[in-house]
Amino acid sequence: MKKKRLMASLLAGVMSLGLLTGCGGKGGPENGGKDGEVELTVWAWDVALMQLQDAAAEYQKTHPEVKFVFEEMGTEQIYNKLSTSLATGNGIADVIAVEGEVLVGYADKFPQGFLDVTDAVDADQFLPSKMSEVSYKDKVHAFPWDAGPVAMFYRTDYFEQAGVQAEDIQTWDDLIEAGKKIEAVCKTPAGDPVKMLPVRPNKPGLYAMIRNQFGISTFDENGKPLINDERSLKAMHMADKIYDSGIGLNYNGWDEYEQTVVNESVACIPEAIWMIGTIKDKGPETAGKWAAMDLPSIDGGTYSCSNGGSDLAINGKTKHPDVAKDFCKFAMTDPKLQSSGFEKYGLYPSYIPSYEEEIFSKGDPFFGEGNVYEIFIENGQKVANTPANVNNNEANDYIGTAVSDIMLNGADVDTVFENLQKELETKFN
Repeated sequence: MKKKRLMASLLAGVMSLGLLTGCGGKGGPENGGKDGEVELTVWAWDVALMQLQDAAAEYQKTHPEVKFVFEEMGTEQIYNKLSTSLATGNGIADVIAVEGEVLVGYADKFPQGFLDVTDAVDADQFLPSKMSEVSYKDKVHAFPWDAGPVAMFYRTDYFEQAGVQAEDIQTWDDLIEAGKKIEAVCKTPAGDPVKMLPVRPNKPGLYAMIRNQFGISTFDENGKPLINDERSLKAMHMADKIYDSGIGLNYNGWDEYEQTVVNESVACIPEAIWMIGTIKDKGPETAGKWAAMDLPSIDGGTYSCSNGGSDLAINGKTKHPDVAKDFCKFAMTDPKLQSSGFEKYGLYPSYIPSYEEEIFSKGDPFFGEGNVYEIFIENGQKVANTPANVNNNEANDYIGTAVSDIMLNGADVDTVFENLQKELETKFN
């Protein structure tokens, strides 16, 4: 994930915690370990690996017999290995970090691939949206980890220059009007008009964000596409209206997205809490000029949204299921470890008791005097508990093509989405 690669670049050199590194599936006397020793192998990427190393160091204080072998991998490396190894359980780590958006695909294709951890996960203690992410066919396939609740980051100085009050932006229509005022008055350091928000017109992002405010996803609980659903259509019409208003700044890809912070070219960025790290890294001179508010609303929408996040799964054929489960439970439910992971690595916990830790009450002065975390804590618990579906990622490619046709070619929303509904029904039966 982009946010994790960014945080890794900021935290280079923090990897050494005196733990073992390498790869393999050894562990325990039956695999060449010392008598009484248990060895767990762990696969994860940059900052996720760092937090697990921190957790392992704490865990070993009370479980010195458990040794860890860590291997850092990118997400694609992990998924390539999972695809070839889950069926047999061979050549795979005991503990594996998996992005939430792909977990259900593996759980569907390999029903026994991940250890069932239903008995170890207290659903009431985690964000409901994260529990739906890890739950599939009456099993909990992983421990919920980091989440990505969304709010609207905004530049207080641009708002002030244009006479725009954050509290007056209650709806997406209000955002359009505020954007026109800001563009007419505010200039970037390079002298260009400031746009209201970044928009990628060939991806589902803006449409999906507004759609999720209705509490729905691409498919319903029975796997039927919801493209031509009235709520989905309202979301696309609003996204198209925002784009047609001219208040958006087109971007294509992550690098251009980051540049909106570097160039100070937008007044707002609707994004997940992990964007805090990007803003601080790419716009250090803007300290004190940012704040966060709730997303504008749409009539009938009562939910918030999220973007990104990962989970912690266990190999279904691990030789040490009880130890692996105990370690993962410890790592994912220790409030101090979870708050430390957020403070050090930008991994926002989905374990609700973590929000009682000090870091979440003191805020971040980079984002003004108020506590920037409050809105994200509130919104994280308002994300709809939508059903997981193995076809979400593939369907998003089709939706991106439809959004591009509408925004860039001026195609009719209702016609395009009606055709897309039929296409997805045929494709996914």
